[in-house]
Amino acid sequence: MRKILVLLCAVLLVLPVEAAKRRVHTIGDSTMSEYKPAATPKRGWGMYLQAFFNPDSVEVNNRGKSGASTRTFYETENLWPSVKQQMKAGDYLIIQFAHNDEKCKGEDVYVKNAQLRAEGKDTLTDMRGTEPNTTYKMYLRRYINEAREMGVKPILVSPVCRAYFQPDGTISNEGCHKLAEDKDYVRSMREVAEEMGVPFLDMTARSKDFFEYAGQEKCMSQFFNCGDKTHTSMVGGMMVAMQAYILIMWSEIEEMKPWMVFPSIEEYHAYAFAIEESGKRAAVEAEGTLFFDKRLVPDKVQHMDVVEGQYYIAQGGAWPAGEIDEVANRYLEYRLEPVGKKGMVVEKIVLPVRAKGGEGMNLHINYGFGDNFRDVTTIYENTALPKNKEVVIVLDQPILIPGGETLVIRVLPWYDSNGSPQSGKLLWLGQLELTYKVISKLKQAQ
Repeated sequence: MRKILVLLCAVLLVLPVEAAKRRVHTIGDSTMSEYKPAATPKRGWGMYLQAFFNPDSVEVNNRGKSGASTRTFYETENLWPSVKQQMKAGDYLIIQFAHNDEKCKGEDVYVKNAQLRAEGKDTLTDMRGTEPNTTYKMYLRRYINEAREMGVKPILVSPVCRAYFQPDGTISNEGCHKLAEDKDYVRSMREVAEEMGVPFLDMTARSKDFFEYAGQEKCMSQFFNCGDKTHTSMVGGMMVAMQAYILIMWSEIEEMKPWMVFPSIEEYHAYAFAIEESGKRAAVEAEGTLFFDKRLVPDKVQHMDVVEGQYYIAQGGAWPAGEIDEVANRYLEYRLEPVGKKGMVVEKIVLPVRAKGGEGMNLHINYGFGDNFRDVTTIYENTALPKNKEVVIVLDQPILIPGGETLVIRVLPWYDSNGSPQSGKLLWLGQLELTYKVISKLKQAQ
């Protein structure tokens, strides 16, 4: 018997062992983020990065988040702390921030608020802004150090440029995240990379060259047809992901190159089409025992003031200038507590909303799970609510709630301020109505 066991062990030792799949984690802002195709035309380039990696060797975990800066991503519980829980030694971490770090025009918002208080003026409520030479660098170093402590290899990627075309067909310095000679976020990221010996991929320069070559007309009609000059469409997101592939292949990150592939046009289109279709399919097919209708009011109001009952405005009584996307820590939150052991399926969400005082009111509706708001998905976007007219939002995209989980729904408003803070512009929310069923038998999850 002992000889048999020894022989068996010898055989097992010579059998091929399947290599563990590595993960490439991506952290950044809305230009990288995941989007639900049924909710918005926006697409982040992180959604398409997996197409350039052999899926048998690498899994891309795209954790880009709309509205995030280096500061807010680091300090928000369901963002950087939850990414760290998913990372392990041998993984890679791609870091791309700056769009929202610029929200205080290149100044650190905490320093700016201290100056405003000293002058007896109202302070800013958008807390994302960092100064490129100080706090921006500080947070980049934190990501790098904490990743390395876990055995994860960091890569710095400068932000995709904005489509800020000038009359001569080139993209402006501001579009390339250089707000002034001494306020250059790309240069600051490169300096951190050199200081800490981290690979640096200049996506800003690469995307600038690509967009200028394509030309303003093609860029705005095909790549940036989402209503602004920052967020890319499906085609634009695909093209930026392709630039990331090229930058990696041109870089000195030799160990990553064997895991990469360049899909054919047909394969790439099929990959993008699969993303579009998966976002439109029902979340789950399940047999439910009962249907319930539930009306909810916000359980939590974060960094907003309540005015005239059910009207809301940004904390401090004015919407900050320069906002083009959600602010992750400013929201109204609704919670649906667990009912069935096998889980629930939300069939429909209905929410009446009204913008009072102006036509620049925008909002996202996101959902996630639990107290730390995990697995965030944007299911609705409206970038210009009509003034003083009720709009009834109806979402019939089924949401699977696993057994024992709490569904958390957040409404995140912002206002197109046209360059100056806006007071007197209010958002009204009616009761949020949910129709859901308790699962008796789970057939299939997609």
